[in-house]
Amino acid sequence: MKTLIKYSCIAFLAMCQLSCSNWLDIGSEDRIMEKDLFSTKDGFLTALNGIYIDLLDNSLYGSTLTYGTMDVLAQYYDCSEEEHIYNALSRYEEEAKRDAVDRTWSKAWFLINNANTLLEHCGEDRSVLDDESYHIIRGEALALRALLHFELLRIFGPVYNLDKKMKCMPYVRSSDLVVREMLPAEEVLNSVLNDLREAEQMLADYDPVITEGPLFSAAEDGLSNAMRYRPLRMNYYAVQAYIARVALYGDNTSLAGDYALKVIKGAQEDNKWFPFIERAAAEESDHQDRIYQPEILFGVYNLNRKVIFEGTFSNNLSSTRVLRPTEEYIDWMYENNINDIRYAWHWEMLASADKEEGNLRYFVKYKEVDDKGKGYQYLMPLMRISEMYLIAAECTDEGVEYLNKLRGARKIANVGEGADLIDELEKEYRREFIGEGQLFWFFKRRNQTDIMTGSGDEVAMNKEKYLFRLPQEEEDHRGTNY
Repeated sequence: MKTLIKYSCIAFLAMCQLSCSNWLDIGSEDRIMEKDLFSTKDGFLTALNGIYIDLLDNSLYGSTLTYGTMDVLAQYYDCSEEEHIYNALSRYEEEAKRDAVDRTWSKAWFLINNANTLLEHCGEDRSVLDDESYHIIRGEALALRALLHFELLRIFGPVYNLDKKMKCMPYVRSSDLVVREMLPAEEVLNSVLNDLREAEQMLADYDPVITEGPLFSAAEDGLSNAMRYRPLRMNYYAVQAYIARVALYGDNTSLAGDYALKVIKGAQEDNKWFPFIERAAAEESDHQDRIYQPEILFGVYNLNRKVIFEGTFSNNLSSTRVLRPTEEYIDWMYENNINDIRYAWHWEMLASADKEEGNLRYFVKYKEVDDKGKGYQYLMPLMRISEMYLIAAECTDEGVEYLNKLRGARKIANVGEGADLIDELEKEYRREFIGEGQLFWFFKRRNQTDIMTGSGDEVAMNKEKYLFRLPQEEEDHRGTNY
């Protein structure tokens, strides 16, 4: 059986939050608007920017794929009270899981279609773009298409190493309004890698991040910022980092290790474009860079980021709404290591809304901060250089060496040669990516059989708990024999 994916066909209308419904009802006026949009370079950039803006939707990186759903499933928080708003999700109840990612499916396909529309016009209207703009716009669009497919694969696909032949989703390369076949997870992952490799080739000789670095500031003399702020785009190093992440998810440790080392060499060793945070910047009173801006290869710029803290992590929230672990879990996670800059500055002792609880530690990575105009108070990390060290630790012969380089950057002691590497990697994934949605995928990739919870218990896992059903509407379209 084939699956019906609902689309919108006009890329720039992503900025207007166009509904995905009634996908066949596309009038001639819309087609004229589309043609007019792609008649200038600025129109192409508007279309591309629309995709980046919509990545901040709550069903994507605005919540579900970062600090919300995926971190609840990774068991960071104590949701053990029956009345807690995330209690059912934290227990992996089927309907709670399905409801949590229902909009993720439709929103991702909407943006994939926008990326495909943009890519098609890169071919049809090539003469509109100068050489640099063509390569960068096309490269970023390919990378975004790959990124969105990969997120869908991690959610709706199987535990890859167990069932990579399982049909789970399509891979869509055009904006044509046709039904798409469901493909095996293995084929989807290979298609993601192919798009990322092509994006890498497109950006290789044109992305200014390679020769000029992040350019995380406005251009002087009123010049265009279109090719600046590279960590807010799918830049060359971010694309290479995603190749490493995707390859490791597909158990291609050789490719993953090679690309992790490429990023480390290009972004840190040959150049100092993405250095580890200096302790002084992480600790500066009232101006702490708690998200470690210099390390972020790719992130989204969320002007409403302070709402995340106020509505999710704040000490003003009741125990049935706030996301926080127990005090014991926090100490266990960081092994009571007061030198760890993450332990020291991602948590703050604040007065609990429940006066009987007194002062408790709350997660403040996304708490509002005065960044003195540097831009990190609105930044949400999606890919950081530290992950390349963890991938290199898992996939190269110098594993412990790369793990210790990261630990050194976080101001904690080296692990010895006799340490259990995977156990130590899990500890670092847990500490490094809280609030960023990556730990759950470490567990799913490895088919982890038990997870420590934010309440101090352990939950037994199986592959069914790692699986997500498609939205009901999609199942209705396909039936059961797909």
